[in-house]
Amino acid sequence: MIKHRNLDPSLIQWIMAVTGLGPGIGELKYVAPAAAATSQYRTQLQSMGVDNISLLPSVAEAKTVAARNDVMLIAPGAYAETASIAWDKDFLHAIGLAGPRSWSDYSEPGVSIYTTTAAVAEAVNVTGDYCQFHGINFANNGANTGNLAAFLLNGYGGVMKGCSFDGAMNTTNDVAAAAAVYVHSNAHDYLFEDCRIGDASWWVRDTTACGQLSFTGTNSYNGLFRNCLFQMQSVTAASCLVRIATTTALRLDTIFERCMFTNQYLNWGGNLNQVFYQTGAQATCRILLKDCAMSGFDEWQDSDYTSMFQSNMPVATAGGGICIEPTATIS
Repeated sequence: MIKHRNLDPSLIQWIMAVTGLGPGIGELKYVAPAAAATSQYRTQLQSMGVDNISLLPSVAEAKTVAARNDVMLIAPGAYAETASIAWDKDFLHAIGLAGPRSWSDYSEPGVSIYTTTAAVAEAVNVTGDYCQFHGINFANNGANTGNLAAFLLNGYGGVMKGCSFDGAMNTTNDVAAAAAVYVHSNAHDYLFEDCRIGDASWWVRDTTACGQLSFTGTNSYNGLFRNCLFQMQSVTAASCLVRIATTTALRLDTIFERCMFTNQYLNWGGNLNQVFYQTGAQATCRILLKDCAMSGFDEWQDSDYTSMFQSNMPVATAGGGICIEPTATIS
């Protein structure tokens, strides 16, 4: 195994720059597909003296140690998992090596971690604290009502940057509980940045109160979504992009900063009722929208829990931040 003293210092410096971690980085675990005409990454790593390269992220995860800042480096490839990855170790991180962003089809490289196995609730279930993910696509394409999300965050301090998340990709999981991302009870002080949550290319959502981002637990707090794109495709007015599944799901502040929310309605023939669906008023939390915009919806939310939503957007229409067709003459 290559130790730190044998590594090119530029690799450690690059990992530190990407993650913001200090010099106390733990072991590096590599993941790469089998060598083929379309993938020479394993051969390249072996030529550099790297051994014990895992074929799947789940295999590499099992080799890591909690609370050591181990870093998984994942070469370009589409990694099909048959069970949910229990990402249960604190300070365990993963970096995709396909570039700064991975928004491709789940079965094609960039770097994609996905499942097509029925009844796998989440492709990745993160219960570890202070874990980071960079430049990875997560997808759950299992054809079963039990395939609920691509990614479940249930730990403190998670950081997801340049990632994409695809869920509810089949007719069989077009249920209200299915989503791309679950944020659960222990998800506190987390960051999604430069991410795509949901997709408009897969199944048309036709269920009331479904969502691509779903707050599913109790008292999750202090989340920040920055520069994220939320997408869906639906012609059902009561569908939504963000689902607050319980009246106690959120506490304190959840902030959306410079985010775009879009729905692709068939032939652009209509709008959905609202971006955010709530089961009821939540007196212990605020949702703050800063410099956000949406298209394909009538309102941000139509339940009018006014103490819950606040925004700073300039008024394009009475709702604020709503994209409209410019018809005035440009002088």
